[in-house]
Amino acid sequence: MKPTAAHEPSPRPGATPTLEQVYRDHADFVWRLLRNFGVEGAGRDDAFHEVFLVVHRRLADYDGRASLPSWLFGITRNVVLHHRRSHARHLRRLTIAPEPSSGPAPDEVIAAMEARALIDRFLATLSEEHRLVFMLAELEGLRVPEIAEQLGVNLNTLYSRLNSARRRFASFVAGGRDGSAESE
Repeated sequence: MKPTAAHEPSPRPGATPTLEQVYRDHADFVWRLLRNFGVEGAGRDDAFHEVFLVVHRRLADYDGRASLPSWLFGITRNVVLHHRRSHARHLRRLTIAPEPSSGPAPDEVIAAMEARALIDRFLATLSEEHRLVFMLAELEGLRVPEIAEQLGVNLNTLYSRLNSARRRFASFVAGGRDGSAESE
């Protein structure tokens, strides 16, 4: 059950958004985070719903100090950590079926799959620290200061990791598929 988001205006600055606005504006972001954290199949649906249950419970506590995507990242990461603790039990009980395609042309599907596979292969070459900052900055568009705040890591350290990951990605795409052209 992949979410779809309608494009309606976000709440004005300083106003607490409604659950409906958060879902509409950020459901795809949460879905991608779950995929990038490695949550697959029916487990992704469960984790997705759990994220928005937590958002529903904690929305009144959202104070606007961090951007909504940054706040949602923290919630999603905690849900994923909980999900991973119980993942083995879920795998024994669930049958994971492939998600149906929703109509793009076959060549577009193949191109998207190849691009995703390339990104997945590249991410697999990175350490957890480099993978996380690259994923959040480059794939999800979060700003490095937001990432630093959420992870509790020095801003300069994250910029260094991001620059290293970017160099490795350029090398990876250019043909050095093992990602060894730049050291971490």
